[in-house]
Amino acid sequence: MVNTGKRSGCCFACRRRRVRCDLEKPCCRRCMDSGRVCPGYPEAWDLMLRMQNNQVEKKVQARVEKVLKTRRRERFTGRTPIASIPQGVHIPVEVLSWNQFCSDYAMDSGITFFNILPRYYTDSAPTCCREAVHAVTLASLARKLRESELMARARQHYSKAIAALNIALNDPVLTAEDSVLVTLLLFSLFETIVPDYLENMLLDSDFRCHIHFRGAMMLLLWRFENGSHSVLDRRILAFFSHICFMSTFVDYELSDAKWFSFEELMAPWTSDPLLEPVLSRAIHFKRRAQIQFTTTGSRSPRLEVLLQLIRDGSTISEELEAAAISVRRSSDPNMSSHQQLTTFNGMFEVSTKTTEAIVRSLYRTVRYRVVELVRGLVARIGDGEDYSASCEFDSQVCSSEELAMILEQIHGDICAVLGLDPEHHAGDDNQGLAHRVFGMFFPITVLMFSSSAGEEKRVWFQEKLRCMGEKTGLGLATWAAQKWNSHLCIPC
Repeated sequence: MVNTGKRSGCCFACRRRRVRCDLEKPCCRRCMDSGRVCPGYPEAWDLMLRMQNNQVEKKVQARVEKVLKTRRRERFTGRTPIASIPQGVHIPVEVLSWNQFCSDYAMDSGITFFNILPRYYTDSAPTCCREAVHAVTLASLARKLRESELMARARQHYSKAIAALNIALNDPVLTAEDSVLVTLLLFSLFETIVPDYLENMLLDSDFRCHIHFRGAMMLLLWRFENGSHSVLDRRILAFFSHICFMSTFVDYELSDAKWFSFEELMAPWTSDPLLEPVLSRAIHFKRRAQIQFTTTGSRSPRLEVLLQLIRDGSTISEELEAAAISVRRSSDPNMSSHQQLTTFNGMFEVSTKTTEAIVRSLYRTVRYRVVELVRGLVARIGDGEDYSASCEFDSQVCSSEELAMILEQIHGDICAVLGLDPEHHAGDDNQGLAHRVFGMFFPITVLMFSSSAGEEKRVWFQEKLRCMGEKTGLGLATWAAQKWNSHLCIPC
């Protein structure tokens, strides 16, 4: 019989005896009738995740060729061969889930932290790091396949990683190892993949974040205090900066305490600025503008203060658009990761067309919020006595047409990156979809919660975020989509 490559679903006993199984569950009747104990059937994921790549194909072809040569030789010698079935190679699901995770998040992702993650998953890696990797990768795969058994296995690895991490943190020598910092960040990533954790563990009042996110920041600060400024430190700092910075622009009701608490904590210990200049000016403009919206009565802002704020916001808007236009991918995509130029606070290596579109959208998302704030300041002038100043600014720097244009630019990049527009497709439909959704999470979320985007657009963004979250297993995306009619604070 020709082996078609499809894994048999029969019970282990019938497979070992090479007889036909009736596939009756929970116990095979053929085993029961013969007085044997049925050992059960292979798991569904074991049948689905059979290795199918070029290397396996070559091995199978080589094995078939070897058998054919043996048969031809024995035909001439007159010997009758004894039929045998070669034993299959069992590959642990942890290895399969790791391969899938690398394909989803790390392969050509452009996200600097994800790009260096594979070097910390080795045979010599500490237990806490390996178990944390297994927890994250299995959870991601379980969410994609909707397999509860895989999720239970992921939680087992999560518990083992927690126990191993506690042991490591009690040893100053082990605490200083890079793998411990990676472990804490992996725990934070686990909590964004598994939505059950997003409603719980908001223990920090300043950062409104999970305990492991805060723990990773504290460990990073400890490393800075002890003179560690490695590539890993800088890339994880960029990761934290990105989350805290962009979360501030998603939050339409609460204060921007998350970013400024992060800045106050980290700035004294880093020689490099936490934000590139234009983004630093944008977030400080946001704080100054929000102060004007909250002051009332005798403390209402003077006209000249509002006018200067509007001019500043208009300048920042132009600078953000210039930064978006200037984003260009590397001329040599094969250049090693540490040699690639980074942008948007060092968070992204722009080596592909997809990453270029993601970074461009992030700059324009910040610009969108700045223009919204400028329009609010102009409306504040209109509420007063100087209507001429309001009309002048409204026609020059913050028209509704400008806001709509930025919205359409971001919408176009989202469609290109996520494969929703076949005419302007920036990437393969399946390869790396998870990291593309991760990169576009903040542009989609900011627009989904913006009243200026209009109800039809907001519904579109909500539906795409929900679908992409379910397709990739990114629990944070599905969780945010469920909250689209409420005020959102990203629980990092």
